[in-house]
Amino acid sequence: MAAFPPTTLERLRVFHTVASAGTLAGAARSLGYTPSAVSQHLTALEREAGVALVERSNRGVVLTAAGRRLAERASDVLDLVRVTFDDLATANVSSETVLSVAAFPTAISSMLLPLRDRLTPTIRLMIVDAEPAAALRALRSREVDCAITDGYSHELAPPDDDLHRIALRAEPIRLIARADRPMRRSLAAYADAPWVLGGPRSRLGFAALEACRAAGFVPRVIAETDDHHITFDVIRAAGAVALLPELALTNLPAEIAVVPRVDVRLERLIEFVTRRPLRSSAAISALAVLLTAAG
Repeated sequence: MAAFPPTTLERLRVFHTVASAGTLAGAARSLGYTPSAVSQHLTALEREAGVALVERSNRGVVLTAAGRRLAERASDVLDLVRVTFDDLATANVSSETVLSVAAFPTAISSMLLPLRDRLTPTIRLMIVDAEPAAALRALRSREVDCAITDGYSHELAPPDDDLHRIALRAEPIRLIARADRPMRRSLAAYADAPWVLGGPRSRLGFAALEACRAAGFVPRVIAETDDHHITFDVIRAAGAVALLPELALTNLPAEIAVVPRVDVRLERLIEFVTRRPLRSSAAISALAVLLTAAG
């Protein structure tokens, strides 16, 4: 019988955190350890592996080829152990599984919070407010178990091999305007209107700008904001128009209306994402089923 590897799950967890953080100090902060303790775990793991896993420098650590392979496998091993214990907890009514979920603000209020009471008593959500890019970073670094992310048509990329994605909804982007404004069916008919767009780095702002260009005009922007309430205020005060996803319109002020049947060729894909080994977790599967049914 082959000898079992001599290392521990804790050393694998420390190593994966070092790989994600890029520095011993960053890993120590994340783990609640001292840098010296992290270094000792790393040295012990390299001794057990019989190969250098990182190259140390004043700027941090860089994974060797062996280190990159171990980091990938360590994540899978840790997730499989997590799934096993989660499933035991789910089967035991006296135990509790805590799922950490990163999501953008409107997904939290409109999708996650309404589901909390529909999960079994053995599953508790820990919700983290994070925009999609930050949510995916947290997912890969094992800071969260799963995420709800979004993407617009111009930025959707091929799925990552290390992540499991479930499409929840393809959400239309709606044109909104002051309710007393004449309603038109063509986006191009609003070429002369004042516009509210997202800020210079806003993903929705860029997507809305591209939609306007596709309709044959460059919008006359009078305000840039990612805050929907400020958008509503500018529309009321200046008679402006804006493009917003449906989830942002659940509490639309009475003075503002969705313009019906406008040819906005833009939508947002909302996805539930987790690391591949976690997709078999009973708790994550239960949450995914509820989110899909509500989508």
